[in-house]
Amino acid sequence: MDTAQVLHEGLVPSPGKRIRRRGLHALTGIRFFAAFWVMAYHFGAGFTARAHLPRPVTVFLENGHLGVALFFMLSGFILYYTYHDNLQSLGDLYKFFVARFARLYPVYLLAIVIAAFLYMRLPHGKELLIFPLLQSWVPPVSNNGGMWITQAWTLSVEAFFYCCFPLLLLPFRHTRSAFTFWLLAALSGVLIVALQIPMLRPGFPATWLTRHVILPVLCLPEFVFGLALGAIFLRRQTIEPRVATNDWITAAGILPCFAILAAGAGDYLISLTTVVCFGWAIYRLADGRGWLTNVLSSKVFLLLGGASFALYILQGPVRIIAHRLFANFRPGLDAALSPFILISLSCLIFLFYEEPLRDIIRKFLTRPQKA
Repeated sequence: MDTAQVLHEGLVPSPGKRIRRRGLHALTGIRFFAAFWVMAYHFGAGFTARAHLPRPVTVFLENGHLGVALFFMLSGFILYYTYHDNLQSLGDLYKFFVARFARLYPVYLLAIVIAAFLYMRLPHGKELLIFPLLQSWVPPVSNNGGMWITQAWTLSVEAFFYCCFPLLLLPFRHTRSAFTFWLLAALSGVLIVALQIPMLRPGFPATWLTRHVILPVLCLPEFVFGLALGAIFLRRQTIEPRVATNDWITAAGILPCFAILAAGAGDYLISLTTVVCFGWAIYRLADGRGWLTNVLSSKVFLLLGGASFALYILQGPVRIIAHRLFANFRPGLDAALSPFILISLSCLIFLFYEEPLRDIIRKFLTRPQKA
């Protein structure tokens, strides 16, 4: 898929599949906000506190790590929507894993190389786990998941989701019951809240759970929640293909959740709000109609959504580079410039490195073999 197709159709359609569904354009745009929120968590929360901005602004940015939960739920939803009924053979399975590898590894490898130049050394010892994406195969109480590139712990978790996906898809194929899908969504939502999963990350405070269960397994309910929503959505689309949601009602459901996240609520309430807010936004905007869907589906946001992976994974290295280049000119200049540099660089990487290389990898690894 070339860049023009990506900006026209979003990131959901997968060429060569037997069933090609329409792109969920607004969900591509949402990816930018998830990445931007995480970036603001790392770059902006401390600044707003020092600048004495209203406390709710700082609290909302301090909850920016919740963008990771949004990514995980989006991943489950989009994978189900894209690949349900399209993984029928070993060949389909092979193409799925090639596509997932091409999605993650080019930009991830670039981030590793940039970090190696910045640190003036190569990964060694347990850091070598970053290459097979196994750094998060530790309990959340450990800091190992954040080694080398802090945000990459989520890629390790995402790779685990990809491996689980074909198996998780099997039970969905044996039922078309809306009740079953809603029950699965509810159960996974309860687990997310009860275990406070959106709050988990490397270095989490010690509890029995965070000392004994590895991160990818603990994060799995967020992915399953997205799968269940995807199943509910696709079933409704099959029955009522022309039904669309109203964006004003969608926004009316999202804004109170944002207010709760900015109010300094406890971890259980934050986890519950995350499930409600993200589930509502994903499900509604997947077939939304109106101003919000139009904005998120615009070419600008499709580009920003496409660049969201680079924006997410390169924020640490770019922050270091900006500090080395600009910190001596004026205090705080590097922090102010970092977000703009990161967003611009991420768009360039997406257009001229990530997408072209992804297509090359996919074509090379899936080309027909000569007899």
